[in-house]
Amino acid sequence: MFRDLRTAVSPWRRLVAIGLLLTAGVLVISVLGDGHGYPVLVHARELVFWALGCYLGIRIFTHVLLDPLLSHWRTSTPVFARDLVVVALYLGAAVYLLHRSVGVNLGTLMNTGAIAAAVVGLSMQETLGNLFAGISMTLAPSYRVDDWVEVTGNLRGGSGQETFVGRVETMTWRTVQIITENGDTTIFPNRILAQAVVTNLYAPSGLHRRTLKVTVAPHDTMAATLAALEQALGGIPHHSEHKPEVRTHSFDLGGVVLELRFWALGWRHGRAANFQAVRLTQTVLNRLEVPLLGPHGPTPTWVNPVVLHYGVLEDILGRFGLPKEWAPELKEGMVPRRAEPGEGVIREGDPGESLFMVMTGALQAVKVVERFEPYTGLFWEAIGELGPGDWFGEGSLLTGAPRRATVVAATACELVEVPKAAFERVLRNAPHLVEGLVELKESRSGHLSDLPRMANRRDLAREEIKRWFGL
Repeated sequence: MFRDLRTAVSPWRRLVAIGLLLTAGVLVISVLGDGHGYPVLVHARELVFWALGCYLGIRIFTHVLLDPLLSHWRTSTPVFARDLVVVALYLGAAVYLLHRSVGVNLGTLMNTGAIAAAVVGLSMQETLGNLFAGISMTLAPSYRVDDWVEVTGNLRGGSGQETFVGRVETMTWRTVQIITENGDTTIFPNRILAQAVVTNLYAPSGLHRRTLKVTVAPHDTMAATLAALEQALGGIPHHSEHKPEVRTHSFDLGGVVLELRFWALGWRHGRAANFQAVRLTQTVLNRLEVPLLGPHGPTPTWVNPVVLHYGVLEDILGRFGLPKEWAPELKEGMVPRRAEPGEGVIREGDPGESLFMVMTGALQAVKVVERFEPYTGLFWEAIGELGPGDWFGEGSLLTGAPRRATVVAATACELVEVPKAAFERVLRNAPHLVEGLVELKESRSGHLSDLPRMANRRDLAREEIKRWFGL
């Protein structure tokens, strides 16, 4: 109410209006003078004088004391609280002026006011209910403007319970305006929200765990399925200490219920992460030929096999300094893979013992950042780009070290995974090829430069690789 007026009228216009009001008051007092023997003029001069004094006193009080205090008061509607205090001050000033200048008896005024208040209260029950509900929400704020809230209760006067989710746009003395994710605006009276169950989806501030359940057919490679799902869900933006995880939850429809858990910052991020988790889960389960279960039985799966592109195997052999005659043995251990947009390929900190080469598509090495635009949430920030011919994950392949970065598919990709087992037989038959891996480690691992200069880095790298491959 008062906030709208202050927004519509610019500050300099308000200053001009205050100056004109004070000037008019001073002119009235000067014109009335000493009243020229007329009591009415004397009372009028006193009334104007005390009215100006009360007005100036209230303005000084709000500017010097009230506004600074409310600016530090952590409430969602400090302007609403200010309006209530200012209205109370003006009402008190009006009562004082009536008693001072007109001689109205305060006791009589209070008795008459009590009767009038009772009459007004009976006729304005709903308005007063909204007012006092707004006051209580202001004094003990459970949510504030821009918070996402879930409201559950009898919201429209019917017999059933409803649930409503949206972002708090404005809070006034009578209503709360909430905007849904579809952009629809709903205005709730304060008394309705005071009687409903309100869950603040943004408080306390921080990460909130979200879950998603899916029922799959039983199979003997469940552990591999869980690992593949966790790896793929690594594409959801997350902190390293709150990685997505997948657990077997229960049994239903003759199958196994999997529970997917991931952490979100803010309600909009949780929604986006939920959509991404559904898409990635369906993609990975279909790729693994694990059918979903429903009331009508398992859903069919369809897999389009990945074919190694011409020259990929030769490229890998050349990068590792391996002779071409080792191609058949190496090819048997290589694993062609696909990755859909937003799918995690490797996650920082995870154990690993394989290397990846990109055949088609684009990937990004990423780190997580918190942002507030276009909404509050976690987002990936690219720290490196990978395209056809690039490869990554060599640190884990050569030494078994944890993954040093998170890599997420930016587009649909086809990859070749070269696991440790594919190299073990080759290296056992030709131990001298370790020198090629030492060269690779020195060229790709930045942490070797941190070793003291007097240390023989090549010897350390050679011993580390031999120990990892059991040579």
